[in-house]
Amino acid sequence: MINQPKLTSQTKSGLFIWSVLALGIVLTPRILRTCFPGDPIKIKITALKKINQFKKTERKRLLTYRQSRYRVPPSKFNPNEYTKAQWIALGLTQKQAEVVLKFCKYPLKSNEDLKRIFVIPEALFLRIKDSTIFPNKVPNHILTNAATLQPENQPKRITIGSIDSAKLVSIRGIGPFYAKMIMRYERALGGFHKKEQLLEVYKMNSETYEILCNKLDFSETQIRKISINKANAEELDRHPYLNRWQANSIVKMRIQLGGFQSLNELRKSHLINAEDFEKLEPYVSL
Repeated sequence: MINQPKLTSQTKSGLFIWSVLALGIVLTPRILRTCFPGDPIKIKITALKKINQFKKTERKRLLTYRQSRYRVPPSKFNPNEYTKAQWIALGLTQKQAEVVLKFCKYPLKSNEDLKRIFVIPEALFLRIKDSTIFPNKVPNHILTNAATLQPENQPKRITIGSIDSAKLVSIRGIGPFYAKMIMRYERALGGFHKKEQLLEVYKMNSETYEILCNKLDFSETQIRKISINKANAEELDRHPYLNRWQANSIVKMRIQLGGFQSLNELRKSHLINAEDFEKLEPYVSL
C-alpha cells in the first residue's frame, strides 16, 4: 500500500484560509448587489439630485424668512420723496435709511438706480420694486436743493475733499463696489491729495481710473494728518504708507530725540527711504 502524505496543521490552516478567500471572491459581488441594488452611477446621480433639491428648498426658505422682515409699501410711492421714517417702516435700519436718503439727493430715475444702492437688501428690493414710481417731474425737495443751479453754473467735477459713496455712485461707470473701496482707502489714508493715489485702490483698473480723473477735482483737498509726536505705534501702523517696523522705528526715534522738531528728522530712520518720506509727508504733522 502506498502511504498517503499527512497534512500538517500549518498546511491545513493555509488551505482553510485560501478556501475562505476564494469563497469571498465568489460571493462578494452577489452580496453587494443584494445590499446595494441598482447601478452605482445612477445611485450617485440620484443622491446629487436630492442634495441640489434640498439646497434649492433651503434657499427659498431663507429668502422667505428674510422677506418676512420687510414690508410692502401701502401704496405706490416715489423713492425720492420717502422720508427716513418711511424707509425704516419698510424694514431698514436707521443707518441704512440715512444712506438711502443721501442717494436720493441725486434723484433716482428707475428701479435700476434703486437697486444700485448697496444698503437695500435684495429681499426688500423684491418687495418694493413693483410699487415704485419715478415721475418725470423732479421732486420739490430736490428742486429746492438745486433751485439756483443753472446748467452753466453746475460744477462739472466733484471736489475730492467732499466725496462720499452717494456722489461716487452717481458717476456713470462707478458702481457700489468701487465706491466702497475708494471710500475705505480714503479713510485709511486721511484723504486723497493727488489723482494718482486712486491707482492704489483695491481692484482699480485703468478704465475706472480714467472715469474718475474726468469727474473728480483735486484742486481742493482735505487731508487728515497724524501727529508723529503723539500717535502710538499702532495708530501709525494703520496708515497705508507705514508698516509695523517703520511705525515702531518712529516711536523709538521720538523717545530718543525727546520729540521731533522737524518732519525731516524722519529721514534719519534707516527704514524710511526718500520715496517713503515723499509719500508720507502730506499725512504727518508734529
